[in-house]
Amino acid sequence: MLQSPFDSLLDYRDVEGLDVEALVLTVLSSAVLGQVVAWVYGRVQRGPTYSPVLAQSLVVLCMVIALVMLAIGNSLARAFGLFGALALIRFRTPVKDTRDTVFLFYAVVIGILVGAQSFLAAALGTVLVGLVILWLSVSAFGEVRGTDGLLRFRCPAGSPGEQEVLAVLKRFCRTAGLLHMRGEGDASEYAYEIGLRNPAATSKLLTEVRAIDDVSNVSFLSQREDLAP
Repeated sequence: MLQSPFDSLLDYRDVEGLDVEALVLTVLSSAVLGQVVAWVYGRVQRGPTYSPVLAQSLVVLCMVIALVMLAIGNSLARAFGLFGALALIRFRTPVKDTRDTVFLFYAVVIGILVGAQSFLAAALGTVLVGLVILWLSVSAFGEVRGTDGLLRFRCPAGSPGEQEVLAVLKRFCRTAGLLHMRGEGDASEYAYEIGLRNPAATSKLLTEVRAIDDVSNVSFLSQREDLAP
């Protein structure tokens, strides 16, 4: 009895030297581990630098790289051919944050490990690297507790308004140093380099300073990406 082409396709487990079961396992594994990478990205990358499109792209990128590695196998000719074809692709979307580039490499490496059939190394690498990234984010590793920004305002020199501003800074800031004072007409321009006790209270600080009589042109230049006055 002759088999239909559909039955032959279902029974065939080895297509041109490629194990179909290994292919399915590779795709599913890379999809799951890629979602773990995207989840870690969502936990540590917040605010305006977070991109839902990049989070989805990390999953797909991990799967594509795994398939590329599976297709290459041990063939040097395939490796040159595929990477030559991929070199024609130009990514014109600018990367907003350096950490986004790290996550792209993170997904690429996991995809390479899965495509090379190193499933245990891929799983352990995903978990361990993800845990380290989360720890670095939670512990604020590498952040220098210096100044958080520059506060500028105008008021008459020696006026009660200036003393009230200093009182507000004393309550909200752990450090506040006068960077420069420039006199122009009846009012002088002040610039204070400040270190906030609680960065989340930036808006409240600015509101109280703006409410002081004789104080005008209040502005805050943040030196941290997570501060939104």
